[in-house]
Amino acid sequence: MEKLKLKSKLKRPISDGKILIVDDEPINCEIMQHMLGDLYKVSSVCSGEEAIEACLSDKPDLILLDVMMRGISGIETCRLIKDNEETQHIPIIFITSLQEEQQEADCWDAGAVDFVTKPVLRVELRNRVRAHLTHKMQTDLLLSLSYVDKLTGAYNRHFLDDVLPKIEKQSKRKDTPISVMMMDIDWFKLYNDEYGHLKGDQCLREVADNIAEVLTRPVDLLFRFGGEEFMVLLIDTNKEGALHVANEVLETLRLKGIPHPKSLFSYVSLSIGVATFLPSDNDGMLADTIQQADKQLYKAKSTGRNQVKV
Repeated sequence: MEKLKLKSKLKRPISDGKILIVDDEPINCEIMQHMLGDLYKVSSVCSGEEAIEACLSDKPDLILLDVMMRGISGIETCRLIKDNEETQHIPIIFITSLQEEQQEADCWDAGAVDFVTKPVLRVELRNRVRAHLTHKMQTDLLLSLSYVDKLTGAYNRHFLDDVLPKIEKQSKRKDTPISVMMMDIDWFKLYNDEYGHLKGDQCLREVADNIAEVLTRPVDLLFRFGGEEFMVLLIDTNKEGALHVANEVLETLRLKGIPHPKSLFSYVSLSIGVATFLPSDNDGMLADTIQQADKQLYKAKSTGRNQVKV
């Protein structure tokens, strides 16, 4: 039952699909936008350089790319997108009038998934886009399910291992801080001893839901770090911002009031450790910041619990 609910939560409708059209002739962009605009979220750019920038700032689900363009060619644009680990999974359909076999082979070698020939026919374009977009979303869903803890709906350690280098790289590129919150449920073993493991599982879900309620930005990531321990990555957030979020989490749990008779506070609470990664610290690594947050967590637990240490 939990898995079905999780799948429903993660599944995106195909109408949510983002299509990026890349063509140096504005009239061609306009025609294709007209053909697809009633079905998907469609945007367009007029050069390979703009396409790469658009992919990095707001990843599309599918790219329709003209082969022959001024400046960077479509084939070179495709290669650059496929060479970047942040964008290499975006499927690319070439829009082309190429007839020669070698030119077509170059397109496949660059990483294309399909072709639409000019002049573009509405029915053909819509059908090919729908087929590739459906496949992309099914693949994304399967990947998302493998990245999510099925009990709590938080991300798992597998996803953390994959996303951590990318987040660190982005932080250094944009020169923005990342704050880490390490959280542990106070006296959780005693909670399990009192109520049993089924009730303990329900408690874990409720705590995860309460933390998620406080994280209002899509870029903030909640992980189940292990057992009763959770971790949050707060993107572009300094120490003061992280402290504010951590105190909100404590207050939300206090108001929730999940009974815990074996706790000194009579309700389920968290101990939280916070540390901040600064890209200006050239010797620092985000993994080191996680360890620092973990040390602060143990300070919070050893000096009274139900508090934040920074």
